[in-house]
Amino acid sequence: MDIGIKLDIRGLSKSFRLDKGRQVTALQHIDLSIADGEFVCVIGASGCGKTTLLRIIGGFEQADAGHVDIDATGGDLITSTVFQEDSIFPWLTAEENVEYGLRIRGVAPAERRATVDYFIEKVGLGAFRRAYPTQLSGGMRQRVSVARAFANRPEVLLMDEPFGALDEQTRLVLQDEILRLWSVHRRTVIFVTHSLDEAIALSDRVVVLSARPGRIREIVPIDIPRPRNVAQLRSHPRYGALYEKLWNLIQGDVVAAAGAAT
Repeated sequence: MDIGIKLDIRGLSKSFRLDKGRQVTALQHIDLSIADGEFVCVIGASGCGKTTLLRIIGGFEQADAGHVDIDATGGDLITSTVFQEDSIFPWLTAEENVEYGLRIRGVAPAERRATVDYFIEKVGLGAFRRAYPTQLSGGMRQRVSVARAFANRPEVLLMDEPFGALDEQTRLVLQDEILRLWSVHRRTVIFVTHSLDEAIALSDRVVVLSARPGRIREIVPIDIPRPRNVAQLRSHPRYGALYEKLWNLIQGDVVAAAGAAT
């Protein structure tokens, strides 16, 4: 791999077998390189293979062809995944959930405590650290998920529409929080989203997938300087042009997918 490249995907294809011998090709001939510390969003119409791509990178699915190479600078490759649905353990408190990955990896208790304290405070859950998931709102539970993911010190952080089920105000708050955490810790992030606003707000580049079988239609650099304030982003001179470009790239696929669903 080239120096500075954290993740390199070459010739990736994936198909699924359905009932009665039918087969659906989810991804076809994906080539993508992502730099160390880069924040990349993936967008496309429903069913284009965004989540399948993320699951292959994370090792949850096996590709039919091609390969994914990740540069593990520390020797042992660590990835963390944040899903859209609740994925924290209901029998553990907020702080115990954040600590979980560190404890499994055998990190010393004093270091675990310091790391948990840091990230619990960073996501604004200091007053709820001993609360169980049933005592937390949806937004709070996702904050726990984000804190747990960063606390585990991943080489690559995979996020599959983590804020998709939240209300608009909570989304804005968590988008700002993820940007603050990323700016300090600079993990390599691959973030799947249906929201063009979110993709523009968060990413360095946006990967646009075509309708199934998913191929890379275009990669769009987001040339809005950092740091970014999510709530003020729409007033930036580049925002409108970037939004229009992304929408034009996926509009036909989105309309076709909506028509097929009715």
